[in-house]
Amino acid sequence: MQTTEANAFLKRGKGKLKGTVKKAEFYKYYRENAKEKIVDNKVYNAFVKEVLCSFSELMVTTGLEIRIHKVGKFRIRSNKLKFFKKDGTFHSKLKPNWQATWEYWSKKYPGLTKDEIIKIQNKTIVFHDNDHTQNEFYDHYWDKLTTNLRYKSFYDFKPSRQYSRLIAKVVKDPNRKTFYYG
Repeated sequence: MQTTEANAFLKRGKGKLKGTVKKAEFYKYYRENAKEKIVDNKVYNAFVKEVLCSFSELMVTTGLEIRIHKVGKFRIRSNKLKFFKKDGTFHSKLKPNWQATWEYWSKKYPGLTKDEIIKIQNKTIVFHDNDHTQNEFYDHYWDKLTTNLRYKSFYDFKPSRQYSRLIAKVVKDPNRKTFYYG
């Protein structure tokens, strides 16, 4: 395989979420409606970050379901991995194992650069099978039935990557004590 590689294969997904409601607007609302002494923006941001980090870590490490007033319940949900749909096609929830896939492609297509491999159509992709979790996968779940928000179908919850990585760390631990339900 040639050692010269271009960056064309290093394409990322959507990137950061670009929401219309920012943390600064929460602080502005707090400043206008607070009945107690108003704290500095820096202190407010540190407090919000600490509370959200604590909630997220508790949810992941202990399996607790957390209820936030009017927003609803959050928890980690386990799902059985389905490899095929009823019509026989691959299920869309399967996650590609890109490391194993690139190793497979480099053996199958020796002498080609990554850019040349990308241009090949209908290549085989290796997927994660989650044998270490008995074919289950885990995700953050916001139970919208427990919320009082208006227009809740327009809202979405996407946790930061560090908490998804923390779930993986908890699940891969050989002395695992935290289990999640569906």
